[in-house]
Amino acid sequence: MSHLKTIAWITLALLLTAGVFARAGMTRRWIEGIGVETERQELRVWDWWSASTNEEYGAYYAEIEKTFEAQHPDIDIVYQIVPFGNYVQKLSTAMVGDTPPDVFQSSVYWAEGFYQRGMLRPLDDLLAADNGLLAAGRASDSGNSLAAEQFLPTAWRHNHTVDKDGNTVVFGIPQIIDASCIVWNLDILQQEAAADAELREMFARRPDGSIDYDRIRFDALRDWDHFRRIVDKLTIRGDEGNVERAGFVLSAYGSGAGAFSPWLAANGGRVQNEAGTKALFATPEGVETLEFLSRLYWVDKVSPPFRRQMTPAELFQERKVASVTAGTWSGKDITRNSLGWTHFGKTAFPPGPSGDGPRTVTWGNMLVITRRAENVDAAWAYLKFVCGLQGSLLRSKHLGYNGPRFDFYATDRWQEALAERPYLSNVKQICLVGEKLRHTEITAVDHQANPVFESVLLHYPEIVEGSGPYESVEAALKVAARNVDNVYARYHEQVDLWLTERRLRGER
Repeated sequence: MSHLKTIAWITLALLLTAGVFARAGMTRRWIEGIGVETERQELRVWDWWSASTNEEYGAYYAEIEKTFEAQHPDIDIVYQIVPFGNYVQKLSTAMVGDTPPDVFQSSVYWAEGFYQRGMLRPLDDLLAADNGLLAAGRASDSGNSLAAEQFLPTAWRHNHTVDKDGNTVVFGIPQIIDASCIVWNLDILQQEAAADAELREMFARRPDGSIDYDRIRFDALRDWDHFRRIVDKLTIRGDEGNVERAGFVLSAYGSGAGAFSPWLAANGGRVQNEAGTKALFATPEGVETLEFLSRLYWVDKVSPPFRRQMTPAELFQERKVASVTAGTWSGKDITRNSLGWTHFGKTAFPPGPSGDGPRTVTWGNMLVITRRAENVDAAWAYLKFVCGLQGSLLRSKHLGYNGPRFDFYATDRWQEALAERPYLSNVKQICLVGEKLRHTEITAVDHQANPVFESVLLHYPEIVEGSGPYESVEAALKVAARNVDNVYARYHEQVDLWLTERRLRGER
C-alpha cells in the first residue's frame, strides 16, 4: 500500500511541476517529452496565405505556431488553408457545420458582410477587459494591446461598424495595412534626371545635401499638372508618335473602379458614403478624375496602347514603363518577378484641382473570431499575439510586410527593412494619408461600375465629339452610380433581414 502511495505522490508532483513549467512558458513539446500528458484546446485557424503558393508563408506560420504554442502550451493551433476565391462559400458552409473555424483572416471585401450576417463575434467586451487591466496596472505589455490607439487610424477603419442604436461595434483586429500608390522606376528617373533639374528634385536628399538616387521624395509630385509634365518627360515616342517607353501605364480592362478610387481620393472625392447606401463618385470631383485619366491616355499619350494580353504590373516589372498604379504591398512581388530588381520607389497620388494634398485609399485586412468559436479566450490570445507587435515583426521578418501598429515603426526591424529595401521609405506616410477604401459589396459593385469606367476610357474621343456610348463623362458616371445604388439597395434589404434574425436570437 505504501508503494502505491509513493507512486501516487510522485505522479502528483510531476503533474504539479508540469503545470508550473506550463505557466512559466515551457513548451508543450518539452512537457510531453518527459511523459506528461497535457489537456490542450484545439484552435482552428483559417487563412488563404498558403505555403503552396509562397514558401515564405510556410516559414511564417511555422514560427507563429512554435512561438505561440510555447507561450500557450494548452493551445494547439490547427491551420486550414482555403483559396481566396472559395473563401466566402466555404466559410458560409463551415459556419453551419460541425467544425467551424475559431479564427480566420478576413479581407475587407467580406468583413462587413460577415458581421452583418451574424458570423463574427463582437470584440468590444474583450477590448474593454484588456484596457481595464492596463489601466489598473495589472497588465503592462503594450505590445500585446489591441486598443485602437495602438494602430494607424487608416488601419482601424474597416474593422467596425455602427449598429441600429448608434453604438460602434468592433468585429476585427487589423493585422496588415495596405494602400494604393504610384510605383516609379528609379533607373529611368535617374537616367532622365541627369539633364533635367525638375526630375532631380523628385529624389530625396542625404543629410549632406547630396541626391539619394535610391529614394523618391514622398512629396515629389505637387499636383496633377506636375504629374502630367513629369510622365511626359519620361515618355519616349517614335517618329510616328507611337509610345516606345511609357511615362505612365493605364489599363482600360479589369481595373475600372479600383484604379479610379485613389485618384478620386486625391481629388477630394469618395466612392461611397460611410453607411454603404449611396455612391458618391458622380460628382464634379469624379468627373475631373475620370477626365484626367482619359486625357493622360488620349491627349497626353503617355501610356502604351490598351491591351488585355499584358497587365500594367507586368509592363512595369519588365521595365518598359516609368510609373504605374500599384500598392504598398507590391515591392516584394516586383522584386521576385524581376529576378531581384529593387531600384524603384513609391509615392501617394498628387492632389487634383479639388484636392488638398497627397492622398490614396487604404485598408487593413483583419483577424476575426467567429460566433461559434469554442474557446474565446484561446482565440483572443491568438489575436493578441498575431495582431500585436510580435506578430507584426514576424510578418516583416518572413513576408516583408510593413505593419498597422505605431510601435512597429519604432523597432530596429523596421529600420533594417528600410536599409535593405529603400523602396519602403515612404510606405508609412502613404498609409497615413489614405481615405477609406470602398467597402460595401465590392465585387458586386465592380460588376456594375467597371464596364462603364472601361467604356469611358476606351471611347473617350467619341464621347467628347458627341458620338460615344454616353453623351458625356458626367452622364456615364451617373449611370454607374445608379447601378451601384441598386446594388446597395438590394444588399441592405438583405442586411435588414439578417439583423431581424439576429435580434430574434438575442444577438448584437
